[in-house]
Amino acid sequence: MNLQTQGNLLANLVLQTEKQALTSMNIIFDLSGVIFNQRLNAKEKLSGAIHAIRPADIAKITRLLNDCVALGHRLFVVSSWSKKSYDFFSADPQIARIFNFFDDIVLAETVGFKKTDHRIFDHLIGKHRLDPRQCIFIDDQQINIKAAQCAGIAKGILCVNLNLIQVRQELELHGAL
Repeated sequence: MNLQTQGNLLANLVLQTEKQALTSMNIIFDLSGVIFNQRLNAKEKLSGAIHAIRPADIAKITRLLNDCVALGHRLFVVSSWSKKSYDFFSADPQIARIFNFFDDIVLAETVGFKKTDHRIFDHLIGKHRLDPRQCIFIDDQQINIKAAQCAGIAKGILCVNLNLIQVRQELELHGAL
């Protein structure tokens, strides 16, 4: 076997290894600040919040999630949304299609931990037997990213104002896209 053939085999092996590493990523999203850019509280009317979600944003979100799934990534949500908010939004057909991309949606209210508490991430990691080193958490608040880091999730992306271009670029930097 000549040197060039050996080099080609080695390059193919490296590419195959990199591709396998790509497929083992777990991407964890925040709902309100990243997916929908909505901060919900008990005083807001949910119907007004759902109408504020623009179809163009839904299309961008769907493309990003579809690209992640197409590369073999598992997708999750950790959210501060109440069960009532989640149920209301998931009744909308367009939003329900977005929710279908996720392997699991963990609501702080249902597990008893806030996103500022690393135990909500420990819960997700334990439930799905995730390697936290193979996880990326995307949120619009640094304090939640720090909580994820306390659970061993070293990769965090801070997303402000539904900047999906920035999220896509950051995912590329982390080797996920």
